[in-house]
Amino acid sequence: MSKWHHWWGNLQGELLYRYIRLVTRTTRMIVEGRENLEAAKASGQPVLWALWHQQVMTVVHYIDRFENTAEYSSILVGDERGVTLNRVGERLGAGPSYAVDMQGNPVAAGRAVLQVIKGMKQGYRSVIAPDGPDGPAFVPKDGVFFLAQKAQAAVLPFGAAAQPVIELNRWDRYMVTLPFSRLYYVFGQPIMVGRQSDRESLREQIIGALHAARDRARKLAGA
Repeated sequence: MSKWHHWWGNLQGELLYRYIRLVTRTTRMIVEGRENLEAAKASGQPVLWALWHQQVMTVVHYIDRFENTAEYSSILVGDERGVTLNRVGERLGAGPSYAVDMQGNPVAAGRAVLQVIKGMKQGYRSVIAPDGPDGPAFVPKDGVFFLAQKAQAAVLPFGAAAQPVIELNRWDRYMVTLPFSRLYYVFGQPIMVGRQSDRESLREQIIGALHAARDRARKLAGA
């Protein structure tokens, strides 16, 4: 990646960070199921937040306002977008970030995933969008189940909606939150994953929980 791409990615990250802070500071947040978040934290297992890619921006606002960002590691796409998102994480004071690029360099990506698992076992919480980074929407990739099993994580289903909101005309209908809006958050019951968990059963459980959390948040928002 050229110096130009790094410079441009960092500039975009700085602008995005400032916009995120503006929205976080001016938005009213309504939260349902916070006890499920606390149950996941108290479980003694590494906590892995799971949400559909459409809602990624909303989870950043929640963590920025209510959580200690230094306790969260970031799983980033391993291309130019990762430079931008890494800059946002740095400015928010987040923990370590890991670039995972299965298409460009699967071996390096595998090492990065192992570092994510190691970090989670050391106490960092992480967030993953099973259908990211490039879709199709609401179709999870196998990586989330591998990660959850290897880390023996408490998977925390997360759903969000906003009013008003802009949904981009792209594969995931990505939600761009607006200043002075209302954000509605829903935490589902944590899914405790062990090494022997059945992969197909786990897949169905996580998909169902993510849809339920998203649908509930949209209902709260009147969508």
